[in-house]
Amino acid sequence: MNVDFVVSKSEIFKKMQSYGQSPWLDNISRCMIDSGDLEKLVKNGIITGITSNPSIFEKSINSGQCGYPEAVKAMSSKKLTSLEIYDTITREDIKSAALILKPIYEKTNGNDGFVSIEVPPDIATDAKSSVNEAIRIFKLIGEKNVLIKIPATKEGLGVVSELISKGINVNVTLMFSINHYIEAANAYIEGIKKASQNGLNISQIHSVASIFISRVDTMVDKIINGLINGTNGSAKKEKLINLLGKTGVANSKIIFNKFNEIFNWKNFNGLKEKGANIQRLLFASTSTKNPAYYDLKYVEPFIGKNTINTLPDETIEHIAHHGNIIADTAACEFDESKQIISGLDEFGIDLNLAGEKLQLDGVKSFEDAYEKLLKTIKNTGGI
Repeated sequence: MNVDFVVSKSEIFKKMQSYGQSPWLDNISRCMIDSGDLEKLVKNGIITGITSNPSIFEKSINSGQCGYPEAVKAMSSKKLTSLEIYDTITREDIKSAALILKPIYEKTNGNDGFVSIEVPPDIATDAKSSVNEAIRIFKLIGEKNVLIKIPATKEGLGVVSELISKGINVNVTLMFSINHYIEAANAYIEGIKKASQNGLNISQIHSVASIFISRVDTMVDKIINGLINGTNGSAKKEKLINLLGKTGVANSKIIFNKFNEIFNWKNFNGLKEKGANIQRLLFASTSTKNPAYYDLKYVEPFIGKNTINTLPDETIEHIAHHGNIIADTAACEFDESKQIISGLDEFGIDLNLAGEKLQLDGVKSFEDAYEKLLKTIKNTGGI
């Protein structure tokens, strides 16, 4: 990222924030931390939070830069295992980022300035291990502005409630459908209820729900193109063509509407009176995967209050260069979005089923990146 250029265009990111949306960086590395670039982005109001995942760490550590090889070798000489080295490196990077973001956390009274770290993906289906690992990571990092990422799988949803009930901040991740979102919101609310019953200060507990956008278009467009190729009728083909590239936006706008509905719900308002925080909606997977589509296709339509958009380096540069940021776009075109989903239903495309497949693929992708990284660490000198 050309940080100096982005900083020169900081007003557009401040505009996003004035409209109620937090721009978070979807990346982390020691290069950014040690060079001062991360601090520059934070101090100049470009980003107000950071997300990470095993794929991001795999790319950063496998780059062979930023002092990672030296850190691996130093820890290997102390007989640390590859898993222990991974654990140490990721926690150190997250803690460093959390300290840089801490002024934002304090300035916003804990509503922003978070950094996320994921539990190891190889325990994603083991609820008990995930709870224990999340608590261990949270305590060892020792900073309040940390979110533990838990996938919104069947097992993960129970983990979310358990962690929230214990006062651990959670980023519910890998959500692709309206069903995923509703389940994640309910898991958070259930956890907050338990935390309140347990006598915890629920005003200090935070959560975000991460809905992925562009990956939905990637999958559904592939299905639509398959139907187009197998269709002879021109009218039917035209209907299918008109649905291309519209699913991700429509799906997420419907979820945004549900988010507002749930957190204006009277049962939540009862919790809110006790100090409970809204589980903010986070738009993830917002880089444009299809080069034929506009590069801010998943940014400009999603400006909304109490939301977050996680942005890869390249997308941040695109915003700085030509972003058109307008207030409350996330709430627009709701009826049109419902029509698009109805059009998909007409052709037998079930977004909840597609979401299940995307979630499984997402868990597998993180597992593969995690295994690849452990192998790299071992080859560099780990045990």
